[in-house]
Amino acid sequence: MRSKSEAALARITEAWDALLREQQTSTVDFGEEIFNLADVMQENPSVLAALEDASRDIEDRIGLAERLFHGKVSSQVLDLLKGLVRERWAQDGDLLLALESIGIQTLLASAEKEDLLSKTEEELYQCLRTLKQERELRLTLNSTQHSVAARAQLIRKVFARVNPYTLALLVRAVAHTKQFSLTAVIARYIDQASERGKHLVASVTAAIPLSTEQEERLRSILCRYYNQDVKLHIALDPTIVGGLRIHIGDDLIDGTLASRIADVKEVFSK
Repeated sequence: MRSKSEAALARITEAWDALLREQQTSTVDFGEEIFNLADVMQENPSVLAALEDASRDIEDRIGLAERLFHGKVSSQVLDLLKGLVRERWAQDGDLLLALESIGIQTLLASAEKEDLLSKTEEELYQCLRTLKQERELRLTLNSTQHSVAARAQLIRKVFARVNPYTLALLVRAVAHTKQFSLTAVIARYIDQASERGKHLVASVTAAIPLSTEQEERLRSILCRYYNQDVKLHIALDPTIVGGLRIHIGDDLIDGTLASRIADVKEVFSK
């Protein structure tokens, strides 16, 4: 998205988050409704084009949204769509991208309300690791030779033990394998969860398991260096050289940066 569309999305997301916080009941159904809207527009490009068409009168576009979706979604989600229609989008398709983003944020907000945001993020990371390690499973879930419904069913079977929000996000990720790899979509969801949790994520690959004390020491070092809360996602790979490899944001801590964060080298020595 260009900056104009990003600004519009930020405005709508902020207002939507405020509405979600005020809801006394579960808001997870809103996410499903938003995804259904996105799917309808994906399958009907003319509808999306009409709702985005800045040359048409705003009230005309809002009226179209009302006629198409009244009674098919909740009043809250219909109002959300009308708010999106009122915005001017920089590029064709940005309204669809905005709907998808808000749908994901709705699931993450629902997890947050139930104190499951951190668990959801960790489970997504573990699922991502599994997919990277299990080539046949990854290829099957990415293959458009199988229907989205069939692949979603496989996701539910393989990852049946995760919490409902993690599972809903994994199922949604399958719907995007025409444009992106499944692992890329899940990685984006992890980033969105970490942003919502207001922390950085450090993907740590270690040659041997870290003790609780070593994990906390490493986390403390990274928090001080980045001046921000950091959450560790740890995986084991006995083939790596040097004991630790750390990805955080755009940084790879292995050589030059590791020398600047000299304390990282001491994690195994104490």
